[in-house]
Amino acid sequence: MDDRIFKLIAQRGENHLDFQLDYAEATAIFWVNPSKLNPTAFAVAITKCLQKINSWDIDLKTFFDACEPAFTPYDIELYLRSIVSAITRNPVSFKTKKPDGNVKVIRFIGLEKLNEEVTNIIQGEEKVKRWGEMPPNMLNSFKFRDEIIEKAQELGLEYQVIGWEELKNQGFNLICSVGENKKNSSLIILRESSQTSKFTEVKDRRRIVLIGKGICFDTGGLSIKVGNYMRTMKFDMTGAALVASIFLTMAKNGFSKDNEVIALIPISENLIGSDSTKVDSVLTAYGGKSVEISNTDAEGRLILADSISYASKKLEASEIITVATLTGAVRYALGSKYAGVWTSKEDSWDQLKVASDYSGDNIWRLPLDEYYLEELKSGISDLKNSATTGAGGASRAAAFLAAFKNKESFIHFDIANVSNTEGRSNFGLAPLFKTIYFYIDGRLNK
Repeated sequence: MDDRIFKLIAQRGENHLDFQLDYAEATAIFWVNPSKLNPTAFAVAITKCLQKINSWDIDLKTFFDACEPAFTPYDIELYLRSIVSAITRNPVSFKTKKPDGNVKVIRFIGLEKLNEEVTNIIQGEEKVKRWGEMPPNMLNSFKFRDEIIEKAQELGLEYQVIGWEELKNQGFNLICSVGENKKNSSLIILRESSQTSKFTEVKDRRRIVLIGKGICFDTGGLSIKVGNYMRTMKFDMTGAALVASIFLTMAKNGFSKDNEVIALIPISENLIGSDSTKVDSVLTAYGGKSVEISNTDAEGRLILADSISYASKKLEASEIITVATLTGAVRYALGSKYAGVWTSKEDSWDQLKVASDYSGDNIWRLPLDEYYLEELKSGISDLKNSATTGAGGASRAAAFLAAFKNKESFIHFDIANVSNTEGRSNFGLAPLFKTIYFYIDGRLNK
């Protein structure tokens, strides 16, 4: 590969999203037609271009001029810097020998100063990826909890940590059941503070409670995962990593005037031992429902269910959003391109679609219907946590979660199929970071 630094400029032209390399001059032209631009196609095309050469100077000003009015300068900087960050990042590695070959270097020229909000968003996405990639012996439930709290303290956020004993005393029996073997469950609550938000005294803000599944490793419990199914289970905390990092990024950039956001992060590990929760156990959830444990490997919905009940009863949420690597079934439903989304209200879906289209994320709406609870009826309790059939499993899990809310608007993201890359190299991803960030921020719907 040519090791010179090539200069990349954008120009308007009919060869939309094509590019032309001039090896003699070490330059390249990227062609755009503003009337045909969309974030997803733009990202695919510019990535293809940037992979042709090892080192680039990207003239941002030419992209601003060529892409207006379809993309604003902010949009272009967000898209290009996100793409470059993904291309040039170094995943977590403990190899003693550094890889051979040239290091890919991509620089931006044409601006005196880069946008600080964009910088914080990209750093937030990178934090999600690195948390996900950390080996589970190095990022267990206690270490993950402590790292989130350390970041919250640095930013001056209000926070609360409910540890094992207090969880038990307050009736978070579903959260505790997952960590029963090592007594390692905890619940983190992050809130805005006067130091991080100008709007803490503003009345009538809509209260969004954002909940992320934080299972730092999932063996399946006594319903043990067999064969290769336990591999990559270190990524089972990606939902919590997203929620924590989105909240921390909002604290840096400034919270929304219209939407107050509270982060709820239940953290645990689903391990095996003599004290592990047994199949056929019946537990009383925080919200009062009785739940039969028919499968200990359906643990994510347990920690989320208690968190949803808490958000509804104690936090008086206007809207509850859950983000989780929840089911293998979502991969069978959607493959590895689209994240599954369930919403209780049409306008929530409409606004999410605007945010995902803007961000270039792929989401697909699936049915939130009590029909799916039929297979979760139990002869001994209000519900059981898993069915004997796998058909409709992702929607059944969503319906199970919705059963623990009251009348709040509800959104559920199942990201189990998009949380990490596949194959021999399992790298972390930050799925839907921008979609959720801009949905809560609300600027796209004004």
